[in-house]
Amino acid sequence: MKKSPIFLNIVLLLIAAFFAFGSVWNFKKWTTLSKEAFNTRVEAVTSTRKQPLVIAPQPARVPATSESTTTSLRESVAPSPVPIPDTFQLSVPFTSQAPEKNWNQPWQDACEEAVLLMLDAYYKGYSLSPLFARDELLKILAYEDTLGYGGSIEIEKIKQVGMDTLHLEKHGKPTIVQHPTAEDIKRYIAAGKPVLVVADGKILPNPHFTNGGPEYHALIVTGYTADTFITNDPGTQFGEHFVYQIDELMNAIRDWNGGNVKEGRRVIMVIE
Repeated sequence: MKKSPIFLNIVLLLIAAFFAFGSVWNFKKWTTLSKEAFNTRVEAVTSTRKQPLVIAPQPARVPATSESTTTSLRESVAPSPVPIPDTFQLSVPFTSQAPEKNWNQPWQDACEEAVLLMLDAYYKGYSLSPLFARDELLKILAYEDTLGYGGSIEIEKIKQVGMDTLHLEKHGKPTIVQHPTAEDIKRYIAAGKPVLVVADGKILPNPHFTNGGPEYHALIVTGYTADTFITNDPGTQFGEHFVYQIDELMNAIRDWNGGNVKEGRRVIMVIE
């Protein structure tokens, strides 16, 4: 049976209407979703903008300085000296320059050698019996004879002899300090460093000296109190822990100076 054209047209219209309705429904759904997504995005952006803006702090810029400026700055903020004890005493082995109490030559002029031996005994930790000290002093004196020294010698030669014979440099750097103060000496002692002093023996107030004291002398400062220095003075058998007033010892400090001791430099030696 043949279908009429009217019937076919109705069917086509219904199909077209169905597709049209579906397209409109999908469009409205997409529009609704798009508006919701848009609103969500707007709220997120708005919420973000409402939060305060935090800026991370930047490190302060330090202007470039020259080397001289930096050095001056360091010096201007140098820390104050560390306080030291009011009293201090080191245990330094003692020998007189005449271990067997024979004050004839060469012992009369052996104070420089005796202080070197006491320094060495302190740093190496050995004791000084009279016989041992005698033999060691004779070795040092014999070495000095090969150099043509003999008698009294200035502090530079004392330092060199100590390095050549006893190798004092193994304990630190033997250093000659010019124009020392009493505070300098105290600080060395408090740091565990005995101080070798050369002096005008004629103005050292030691009652055990004869003939007004030696023209030139050497001793070791081993300790201090508020107003005294404690020494190992090899110029007498009673020289262990011999005490001098600080100002008396400081006034006496003088180098050999070719025999013109009273015009000699104010110097000491310490192993740093």
